[in-house]
Amino acid sequence: MPVYQNSTVTANNLVIGNYKIESATSTTATYTNLGAGIVSSFGHNITKYDIQAGNAPDPIEGVADEEFRIEFEMIEYNGSVLSDIQGGTISSTSVTNLNTITGGGNTIITERAFRLTNYRHIGATTSKTIITVHKATMENGIQFTPKSDNDADPIMVMPGVIVAKNDTTHTAGSQLFSITHTRIP
Repeated sequence: MPVYQNSTVTANNLVIGNYKIESATSTTATYTNLGAGIVSSFGHNITKYDIQAGNAPDPIEGVADEEFRIEFEMIEYNGSVLSDIQGGTISSTSVTNLNTITGGGNTIITERAFRLTNYRHIGATTSKTIITVHKATMENGIQFTPKSDNDADPIMVMPGVIVAKNDTTHTAGSQLFSITHTRIP
């Protein structure tokens, strides 16, 4: 017989399922859905510093650097979406039934806003969690992971890592990211 450390679970606090991934030129612009895929992880990473006295306790500790990373995989090939999230390192052109992406030689990366949205229904309650990073860029160029034709899941995966940077135009505490959780009765 199991022994439970908590006697109850608050169902409205559970995050069930994955997230829709969207991108925009800024947090106030219109977001574009990146399509089907999966968010595999996200998190706020900090690098601490401390001032060492040598003969006394460390007098000062703080944050030397911080970032918010989102790791994901896309499965829908869309040249304009790939071009958008790369912030100018590649470009995309489309005409009827033909889409071409080109890259190389670009030296400027334009930061973008990214948003992750999760809706869940538990009983009569719907909850929504939105994670927004204000200014971010892709860590690498576009990556492609083809699969074998005989694979049980032969769909090619396009993995990516988004790294958010501090945005001094936002107020302290929301310069890097924000997470909002709403219960909708």
